[in-house]
Amino acid sequence: MVHVREYTKAANDKMFPTKKGVCFTKTRWATFRAHIDEIDRSVELLKADQSVEYSQHIGGKYYVTISRGIKCVNIRRYFLPPNCTKERPTRSGIALRLDEWETFLTKMDDLHEKLPELKVVSPCYTSENHANQLGYLNCLECNPFGLDLSIKSFTF
Repeated sequence: MVHVREYTKAANDKMFPTKKGVCFTKTRWATFRAHIDEIDRSVELLKADQSVEYSQHIGGKYYVTISRGIKCVNIRRYFLPPNCTKERPTRSGIALRLDEWETFLTKMDDLHEKLPELKVVSPCYTSENHANQLGYLNCLECNPFGLDLSIKSFTF
């Protein structure tokens, strides 16, 4: 597991992790890593005050989002409210300010140096069980909220 977490300093100057953060499985980390270039391009657009609306599902119930009005990279767990079709963010996650994002990228390189096995893990969608639609549809990493397969009526 890879934790991206905010830390706080205690009275004795010792650092402790807070509840703010996310935890990645190896395959979710690989999916996240596969989108780093896209995320970084969106961050550059955000720095240039250009319009950005980026949202990427990275596995399970987690998404990375970047929006113009908010100068941060949001990595957050989502949920699907009853009787709704659109996922909503929860409080569980972390918002990295742009300078923290830059630090995060350098720390990610350090992490891969120390734990090279993280660099070679593949996203779940490259596995053999995704070779057909049924495998993809049954994958909880790719479809954590399930699919609405109810039949709709159409009028012609």
